Amino acid sequence: MILVDAHVHVYDCFNIDLLLDSALNNFQEVAKQHAIAQQHFSYVLLLTEGKTENWFQTLSLTLDTNRQCKITEKWSVADRGGKDSLIVFRNDAPEREIHIVAGRQVVTMENIEVLALFVKQGLTNGLSLHETVDRVKELGGIPVLPWGAGKWFGKRGEIIKNFLVNHGDSNLFLGDNGGRPRFWPTPDLFRLAQKTGFVVLPGSDPLPLPSEALRVGSFGFYLHANNLHGGSPTKYLKKALLSPKVTISPFGCLQKNRLFFLNQLRLRHHS
Repeated sequence: MILVDAHVHVYDCFNIDLLLDSALNNFQEVAKQHAIAQQHFSYVLLLTEGKTENWFQTLSLTLDTNRQCKITEKWSVADRGGKDSLIVFRNDAPEREIHIVAGRQVVTMENIEVLALFVKQGLTNGLSLHETVDRVKELGGIPVLPWGAGKWFGKRGEIIKNFLVNHGDSNLFLGDNGGRPRFWPTPDLFRLAQKTGFVVLPGSDPLPLPSEALRVGSFGFYLHANNLHGGSPTKYLKKALLSPKVTISPFGCLQKNRLFFLNQLRLRHHS
């Protein structure tokens, strides 16, 4: 079984040990809930790095000539030949590993966020929604339109709705995230996605606050598929997600209302 967090940022304020330990622990908790005899699990973080985030590149540049090295006292990184992906593992338990997959986030001319999963190179902000989605596909990525608090209201919501209605392309996804508060009704665009056949990919989408590193790996989806031990998740996951037979099984809980409002205040103070 493959467990995936499909919306991961790694901000400068994050402690990397805390982030990776939390991701591993969160994934393992989900694995326990779905434990089957002789079942193997693979854990995957799909990065969605913004303009100022370059953690995947940092990891890549850190690698030595052996294609493996320490990144902290607890964790190491290795390149096992996977395109656009790396593996991080605990130094005291090398079998406890997580696949890290390159990906970017871009903002369109209409001020709509688009995730470019499986894309390593940077993307240009300010293109139209149509141009941005087309560019992600040209680069071999999967475009995702992620939910965000207040970002699907009004004019932007109408633009996305019209885009989905007229797009008719199964290679486009919507994204849910664990920062959506429990009081928030299911977004209308998610209901539209169900009717029109678009798949919703869940991910944690941590905020740029130090404590948010704890949430990585806590919200996502799993696939009943072969594990990825020793291999690259990129080609396999892309093929699975683009298959018309794909079944996305979400895991994780929406954010408690009090924490949602507290984080919004923290963000305003932080900025």
